[in-house]
Amino acid sequence: MTLVLHSNDVRPSVMARRPEPADVPLVAALSSEMQQHYGAPVTDEAAELAAHLACRPVTGEFDPRTIIALCGDTVCGSIVLNVTFPASELTRSLYVRDLYVARAMRRRGVGQVLLAAAARLTLAEGFSALDWTTEGANQAAQALYDATGASRLNRTFYRLAGEGLLRLQG
Repeated sequence: MTLVLHSNDVRPSVMARRPEPADVPLVAALSSEMQQHYGAPVTDEAAELAAHLACRPVTGEFDPRTIIALCGDTVCGSIVLNVTFPASELTRSLYVRDLYVARAMRRRGVGQVLLAAAARLTLAEGFSALDWTTEGANQAAQALYDATGASRLNRTFYRLAGEGLLRLQG
């Protein structure tokens, strides 16, 4: 059974689906744009490697899930979902690791289509919830997320990386 991840009632000109190996060049281009946007550009080789990972089929229950948005024959957005465990009542949930919409396609419903597709995938695959965070200053993302009806949780997000990892390990 094929899971339909797009909905014509949200935005007919945008379709969301899981990526396929043939999508690697387009996903690599979007990944490269995303890294530029975040101020951390990568080589073409790094973008292509990431695209290969994003376009792999899911084979295990804890594999990440990727959904791409297509605007015509162009990949105009993507959402990467990681499986988290344990979630509420010892279930598995999905965590939006990244949602990115190409600069030229922002404010055209692409993010809404990706989130709706992620919600359908969450339900179809038996996950208990869909969670995400965003930068505190990203007002556009917060407006999109608030419009979904999602609840804002009173949590603080932490990250340990680089020197902090080395210090903590003793």
